[in-house]
Amino acid sequence: MADKRPHSRTKTPSSGTGHVSKRGSGTGHGQVGNIGGLHGQQGSGSSSRPGASFGSSHKKGSSYGSGMGGGYYGSGSGGPSYGGMKLLPLLVIVAVVFFFVMRGCGSDFISSDYYGQDAGTTTTTQGSGIGGSSYQGTSFSTTGSGWMTTQSSAYQDTSMSAVDTSVDAAARDKFTKIKGGGEDTVTVMVYMCGADLESRSGMATRDLNEMVYADISDKVNVIVETGGAKKWQNSVVSASTNQRWKVEKGGLKALDKNVGKKQMTDPDTLVDFVNFAKENYPADRYMLIFWDHGGGSVSGYGYDELYPNRTMTIDEIQTALKKTGITYDFVGFDACLMAGMETAMAVEPCADYLIASEETEPGTGWYYTNWLTDLSNNTSIATVDLAKRIIDDFTSASASASPRSKTTLSIIDLAEFKGVIPDVLAGFGTSLNAQLKSEDYQQVAKARSDTREFASSSHIDQVDLVNFCNNLGTDEAMKLADAVKGCVKYNKTYNVTNAYGMSVYFPYSSLKSVNSMVKIYENLDMDGAYSDSIKSFATLESSGQIVTSQAPQGTGLFDVLLGGTGSSSSSSSSTDLTSILMQALSGSMTSTNSSYSGSGSGYGSLLDYASLLGGSGIVSSDSISDIASLLGNRAAITSDDLALTSKGGQDVVTLSDEQWAQMKSVGLNVFVDDGAGYIDLGIDNVASYNDDGDLIVSYDGTWMAINGQVVAFYICQDDYDEETGYYYTMGYIPAELNGVYVNILVEFSSDNEEGVVLGASEVYEGTDGEKTFSTEGKGMIEITEGDEIDFLCDYYSYDGTFQDSYYLNDTSLVVGSDGLYIQTLTLDNEGIYYSYRLTDYYNANYWTPVKKLEG
Repeated sequence: MADKRPHSRTKTPSSGTGHVSKRGSGTGHGQVGNIGGLHGQQGSGSSSRPGASFGSSHKKGSSYGSGMGGGYYGSGSGGPSYGGMKLLPLLVIVAVVFFFVMRGCGSDFISSDYYGQDAGTTTTTQGSGIGGSSYQGTSFSTTGSGWMTTQSSAYQDTSMSAVDTSVDAAARDKFTKIKGGGEDTVTVMVYMCGADLESRSGMATRDLNEMVYADISDKVNVIVETGGAKKWQNSVVSASTNQRWKVEKGGLKALDKNVGKKQMTDPDTLVDFVNFAKENYPADRYMLIFWDHGGGSVSGYGYDELYPNRTMTIDEIQTALKKTGITYDFVGFDACLMAGMETAMAVEPCADYLIASEETEPGTGWYYTNWLTDLSNNTSIATVDLAKRIIDDFTSASASASPRSKTTLSIIDLAEFKGVIPDVLAGFGTSLNAQLKSEDYQQVAKARSDTREFASSSHIDQVDLVNFCNNLGTDEAMKLADAVKGCVKYNKTYNVTNAYGMSVYFPYSSLKSVNSMVKIYENLDMDGAYSDSIKSFATLESSGQIVTSQAPQGTGLFDVLLGGTGSSSSSSSSTDLTSILMQALSGSMTSTNSSYSGSGSGYGSLLDYASLLGGSGIVSSDSISDIASLLGNRAAITSDDLALTSKGGQDVVTLSDEQWAQMKSVGLNVFVDDGAGYIDLGIDNVASYNDDGDLIVSYDGTWMAINGQVVAFYICQDDYDEETGYYYTMGYIPAELNGVYVNILVEFSSDNEEGVVLGASEVYEGTDGEKTFSTEGKGMIEITEGDEIDFLCDYYSYDGTFQDSYYLNDTSLVVGSDGLYIQTLTLDNEGIYYSYRLTDYYNANYWTPVKKLEG
């Protein structure tokens, strides 16, 4: 083969036949797939404030209880007491989540406001061995195959074996002054927005039980505010109002049983809670934990089931923390995706440390018993040592509960962050901006594309900062990487590589949040250099998409099905490009390329900077000519380049090495004509090349299936190491699991080319009609025997208009004792059409001419 070509996974041979059909009258979910490759790219950008829609929120986890094991508490007659009296059952937890079922409140409580734990002995069970931690309670279940990712040695394992106790000389002084000798008093505030984590799965109840089983001393105050869930899976906490509790040795004490029904994602609710805690429980050390969903740098924290219309963005978190008037030993997020540079910037003015996860968290979340006990045993324990216990227990408990989970958790020294990061970040941003203005866009885009990304299927563009810097390799990037690694004092990962403990927002897979993120940076008073660099990158990427959308080339499957053939043309001049881009800036352009419509309708769709970037103000007219000049140096691709030629008895597409160098991926798109319209079977990264490096445009008529049922499949992540040949591919299958709209996540790798079903992640449909879904280990729903699955597909009329999503196949699939297994089946339908989609480093799409499968 000539030069390198985009990676393709290895498809297994066919093991039988399958038939494609839709059923039902439409599900109303909207589009469940993404043939354009830019899922969510066409956001309106009309939100009045960043993160205003629920659709942008990610979750701490959504477990249906499967694979979660028993509760973390024992049973028996002996047990702890309070005030010389036996404590009665604290919580009644519904059986569906496989927890202990305990008795409700009774007359034997010390008072009507005190709720004790179940009288019984606790047991200690050794964890998985990661970190050597132990935790209280019955063993975690490990249902499923026990399969876990094994990465090539070329992928960097970034777990730390010991705490880094060094502190850079530039670090500011710590806010919290620890007295030492166990003389400190501590107030731990847990802001617990239960959400569907609690109403469906009892996860908040589980963590309350873990707190209750800690041996809490009288020098430690654990104060909890509960709210945000439609239902609490216990007999104590009410869903009708926010409530406040004090966790004491063996039970919960009600401090305020009627705070009022308040929105947990409202910053004022947080401020009121902290003010209550500090006024009633003043202490030498304050620790604040946010418990709920997390959405990363753009969306921030929280989903309140009772008020599902907003999140608490990180700039709002900063404002709220400042209003409380106190400083914190640490601020922690028992939530997904919150270990971002942006979160660190938001929290730093008020806290010494940040404890959070780069990745999505499994449903079990933090394990509370041991670290609260350690804190009680020594209230002067160093924060990094306490954090190590939190991180090790989290990793062990998550791995034991769900061996397929992917976890990270780290502690960031914010005092050191303040001293060392701003200057090197400014230098990094300036250098990056200069690269982008000197025709190095593709180098930056490739570095970004190769970087560890978190929640990749959700397109939130959260990537590991050190891994990104390493891939860029500039002096300024390496200085920033070294500074970040110095700030991360302890980091633990499981089934995740190239995760160094701090992520950052860098737009690529979706640009719709750029405008919102820039406003957040402004609100955080962040140096403008990095913000300018992401604006420059997003401007170039969107410009590349705009120009490609107007180019005379194959315009997607529907255009060809309807008879469009494109026309031949040479590359556009800089003047032509300037005209095109000025139209996009003014909003007066419509796309001639169906792959950029975002809606799947294909024709007459608005394509401009404001729609691509989530708002106006990012691109100025003064910059258009420079952008056009940079784009003019690309190797143009037209319909002539994508035309099929015959070579060696095969139809092929022949591009130059220079053109291929611009391509980051190739995917096969298959549609089935059912006699009334087209069923979309999705995009899979399976492609073949001849010895000359030409793309072979052929199709063997096979497609992915689960347990004998053909499914729609969409690739969302493909990691490939060019040196070792190791690959890791992840994709999703849209479905309903027991009536809940989910994406079933599957992955393939060099170690397992047959693939494995990881689990399911719920798709959230917000009030604005947008959807979000994540690669959650924490929220990864275990699929077990007896579960009912209805696979979904998108359906289009013959004119290419999206109709609705439908159930795929004639019947539901009921999971048997063998679980789920991936197959390759030969389709027996008539009217099967296919095309290959080529995607360049601007995330612009090019389509080969459609072919009908013959024979």
